[in-house]
Amino acid sequence: MNIITQTPRLLIREFTAEDEVLSTVIDADDRLTQYVKKRTPQESKQVFKDTLKEYQNGSGLGRWGVFNIADNDFIGVCALKPSDYDKSRIELGYRLHLKYWGQGVATELAEALVSYGLNKIGLKEVCAVTHPQNAASQRVLIKAGFAREGIVFWYGEDVPFFRVER
Repeated sequence: MNIITQTPRLLIREFTAEDEVLSTVIDADDRLTQYVKKRTPQESKQVFKDTLKEYQNGSGLGRWGVFNIADNDFIGVCALKPSDYDKSRIELGYRLHLKYWGQGVATELAEALVSYGLNKIGLKEVCAVTHPQNAASQRVLIKAGFAREGIVFWYGEDVPFFRVER
């Protein structure tokens, strides 16, 4: 198990093959996918397989599991990886189980990923986008140090663009 980073509450680590069900269950929850592209169970499994393969490239970037340090409960999925829409930009993303909403977990996670990206692997900047109506994630990004910098056409629509730099 390769740990990416951690905070007092959160352990962010690479997934293992045994974690596949965790990733696919979060993809199947309509409440958690209302602002992102819905995946079929087959697509979820393929994304998970691709995720495990990508760990081999040694870039320090990827898609990881987020776990509660206190009880090892699965909190959600996060990513820090090249954007599908602009490969020159490293995009931050996350999806958390509903029971962890409203507790500051998303902000703590975003701050930890930004610190990891900028300080540990030497990125010059990290970007993020949200669905235009996802005000909660927009607040998280601002709290985590991102600045809103206009609109980009990603994911098939115009979305708010956020960026933080070293």
